[in-house]
Amino acid sequence: MTPPHHIHRLSSVQAVLFDAYGTLIEIAAKCGPFRQLLHIGAQQGRPVTPSDAVTLMTVPLGLRDAAERLGIQLTTEQAAQLDADLRTEIASIRLFPETLATLQQLKLRGYRLGLCSNLAADYAAPITALLASHLDVYVWSFDAGAIKPDPQIYAHSCRALACRPDQILMVGDTYAADVAGPRAYGMQALQLDRTGRSPRNDVLRTLAELLPLLDAACVSSAT
Repeated sequence: MTPPHHIHRLSSVQAVLFDAYGTLIEIAAKCGPFRQLLHIGAQQGRPVTPSDAVTLMTVPLGLRDAAERLGIQLTTEQAAQLDADLRTEIASIRLFPETLATLQQLKLRGYRLGLCSNLAADYAAPITALLASHLDVYVWSFDAGAIKPDPQIYAHSCRALACRPDQILMVGDTYAADVAGPRAYGMQALQLDRTGRSPRNDVLRTLAELLPLLDAACVSSAT
């Protein structure tokens, strides 16, 4: 496979940092239990605010702890349904078809590999179960106390990978969090657009396109 000609050349990459959901992993049966929790709160007269998402992803909270933290009252039936929906989502989590092969090839090429993800704590364990031996570093928003594109979470990632920002390539499906934010921090970054709906033309369509780009960068730096 040849590198996509429309994507700018990479330079001196020592580590690759991935987003999780939508990039390496997908939720096949989406139920949105945390979104449902906020909707229940709204029905009780508690408005949904942007800070709610920050709270849910920067503090290690389960569903019931999150309800208490946000002041949302749940009936026994509501709590049971949210728990069931969460279990359904977690049971449906799976890797994209090219994920393992891409990670294995990157490891063979000597790159340090990490993950940097905005998520609620319940969604972390399934990732480590699927990718335990393939990644060197896991940076969770609820451990870092910040969500992308807050520079704090990129700083946390650089320390974990023991690399300068310019030595790290971030790859993810959300432009603001996975491209604009990392580049503003001094990292290299590429967007992965599996849907084909992005108006930008400098995107990866599959993780497999990453390998020839990095190989071309290595050849370029050696000449």
